[in-house]
Amino acid sequence: MLDAIVHNLEKSNHIARIKKLVFCACTNNWSNEAQQLSTVKFKSYLQQLRDRHASVVELKYLLYRIVIRLNHSTNYYTVANFLCQEMEPLYTYPSTGATIGEGVEQDSPSVLPGRAMWGKEVIFMVEETQLGTVLQVEMTVLAANGQLLTQIIVTLPDLAQMMTQYQEWQARYRRLDPHNHRLMSSKAVSLVPERINDCLDAGAMLQANLHQWYSSPGFQTIREQLATTVDPDMEIDIVVRSRSKALSRLPWNSIWQPLLDRYPQSEVSVELTPTISASAVADEQLQISVLCVLTSAQGIKLDRSKEYLDALPYTQSEFLVAPTHDDFVNLVTQKPLSVLFFSSYISGYLPNNRIYINHHDTIGITEFKYRIRTAVQRGLKLLILNCGEGLELASELVDLQIPNLIVMREAVQDQVAQEFVKLLLKAFSSGKSLQLSVRDARERLVAIEKVVPAASCLPTICQQISAPASSWNRLAHVALKPAELLEISQSWAKTEATGMIAQADLERGLPLATIVPKIPYDRIELRDRLTGYFSEVYALALSNDGQWLVSGHGDITHIDDAVKVWRLSDGKLIHNLLGHSHWIYGVLLTADAETIISGSLDGTVQWWQLTTGTKLPQLLDNKSAVNAISLTSDGQRLVTGGNDAILKIWQPQNGLLIHQCSGHLQNVTCVATHSQTQLIASGSSDYTVRLWHLQEGRLLKTLLGHSGRISSIAITPDGTKIVSGSHDGTLKIWEAATGSLIDTLTGHSKAIGCVAISPDGQTIVSAGDDRTVNIWNLSDGKLLHTLSAHDRAILSVAISADSRTIATGSYSEVQVWRVPST
Repeated sequence: MLDAIVHNLEKSNHIARIKKLVFCACTNNWSNEAQQLSTVKFKSYLQQLRDRHASVVELKYLLYRIVIRLNHSTNYYTVANFLCQEMEPLYTYPSTGATIGEGVEQDSPSVLPGRAMWGKEVIFMVEETQLGTVLQVEMTVLAANGQLLTQIIVTLPDLAQMMTQYQEWQARYRRLDPHNHRLMSSKAVSLVPERINDCLDAGAMLQANLHQWYSSPGFQTIREQLATTVDPDMEIDIVVRSRSKALSRLPWNSIWQPLLDRYPQSEVSVELTPTISASAVADEQLQISVLCVLTSAQGIKLDRSKEYLDALPYTQSEFLVAPTHDDFVNLVTQKPLSVLFFSSYISGYLPNNRIYINHHDTIGITEFKYRIRTAVQRGLKLLILNCGEGLELASELVDLQIPNLIVMREAVQDQVAQEFVKLLLKAFSSGKSLQLSVRDARERLVAIEKVVPAASCLPTICQQISAPASSWNRLAHVALKPAELLEISQSWAKTEATGMIAQADLERGLPLATIVPKIPYDRIELRDRLTGYFSEVYALALSNDGQWLVSGHGDITHIDDAVKVWRLSDGKLIHNLLGHSHWIYGVLLTADAETIISGSLDGTVQWWQLTTGTKLPQLLDNKSAVNAISLTSDGQRLVTGGNDAILKIWQPQNGLLIHQCSGHLQNVTCVATHSQTQLIASGSSDYTVRLWHLQEGRLLKTLLGHSGRISSIAITPDGTKIVSGSHDGTLKIWEAATGSLIDTLTGHSKAIGCVAISPDGQTIVSAGDDRTVNIWNLSDGKLLHTLSAHDRAILSVAISADSRTIATGSYSEVQVWRVPST
């Protein structure tokens, strides 16, 4: 591949021809000059790269950087290397085993293995080098038949800093409840808000360091190797091994999270000992017996939880709360168990201290191991522990050969742990593997991380034997046909939120009744397609009177970096406003529909007169690329967010900079304002949503929960809720006053690029890389309707003042949809 690119570059007699090729590859408009290049391999590679990449916007950023590099280099070999290194990780290989493109020779290194030879297990052997400052990682990829597909060794830097930040987060997490009130008190425990915020801030810093760590050359090598050996659509096992206890205790599900994002059918397990053969259980069980032992039932509705578990296929559950020593021993050892969940606390540090079984009585580690060994011998297949020092306790139990062991790496409230168990067993009994069930349950705990920091990263699989019970029917020792299992699973209660979350929602006073939308979006019709240009539509705004549509554009050649004004009555382009020198990421109209304000990656904010198209003298120099703009409803404040990670609050009348708000760790991607509540909401590539005081410019809250960059944000007209869209494919609805997560909406299959809320406050409209527009009921999160007319990713959306017109922007096209009045 490198030789082909070098050969092609050396044939070009002028750098402009190469630049033109890059432009054409991105815009899918092959000119005569590009066609003259004889290397089919290079052209096909670029073309398929553009077609297969999920977000062409990000690819265009890359190509723009490549063009800059071409302008400053005459060393073609260096440029070729740069092209290969930068483009290769973005390429999504087909799963059919075909070559990259037509005209590629069969002996090319780009030929992929057949599907039978894809990797099934990825093993990371992690060791410390250079006095603990550097990690050495040996990655091994094995096929389903055990064949070795690849094995590499890489180094990962800055371990000391990452360890320090993790220990800081751990210390702040443990300070949430330093005296273990959750165990010793029978009353509900209210955590101190300041300590929660401290823990959240430490978690954000740790996450930012992990992202930086993930961008190191060692990880790049890992990504490149996995791209050629692991199919993203297949279920794979990711196992972390280490002889170092300190390394085993690191949050590997968070460290490898970017890998998990690329491989959704996977979960990380921590292997505490070399694998050994699993012993067979002599007697068969016709029923799955689940025992939940809790030191406290505070916050848990036992009847509801038991009903929930008993509804699972062939399942019978029992709850034991604050048991005596005899009760604990009898139930754990005398009755055959399939699943044991034990939520308690360890006094002091292992191995010399003891485990509480109620508020006063304890059991020693040695006796606890003996009781668990007996339970395993009688058929225990899955042990789930919430005892604090989870990985340390797991290492104490490592010789028991427990088929499946899951621990909480730090102690968590009993009701949170119980919530995890219910979500885990529901996913497991639906036919998913244990690994994917743990991942599913973990990710659902993100919904409560505002009140329980880091809840989703605490559950950890500890792999101890080579043949764990990987399916529900193996756990139960009954042979269920897939169709029968599916039929049973579909008969369960559909409620996803249980006890704690539902109760928290009620306490927050969330609306429980379903509000039927007044507007029949199922009758929406495509009224117009606004075309005739070759640029991307990054921003849209509709006038309150419904007469005008304003769109913000940009293309890699910068020929069409323009603000366009359309008349909706006939779809005619009225003005093509040129003045920005880079892509326009934000446009808005003032309340009187007389003035357009536009923000661009050229670092400026500019004003235009709508009816005449005249450029007005106001100009804001943001000193950094402007990714988002928002004007308050009273027109007194303009807020901008940019690549410098700073939120800026301006007085638009005179261009005075009022506040510079620092807090985001990466570029600010979106902003929204609300005058009455004096609120600013901002989203960033650091995966966080942050709330700010409009007049004072101070940070109010940091909202964690998304696992991808925040792409769009909106505030409801009454200022009570915030809706955020992310590249993780989810929408989240937050309570503005408390920052609590109300709901997570899942309906998009790829990254979400834009979000809007209707002026009547009833509807959310979202769109993104999956080329669909989803219309949601905001009050209950119900998906009302889906529009599928675009053939490319959707970059922008806007809703009219009467909530009946929706405009969507994509590549070289704006679509205008309308709900008929009658």
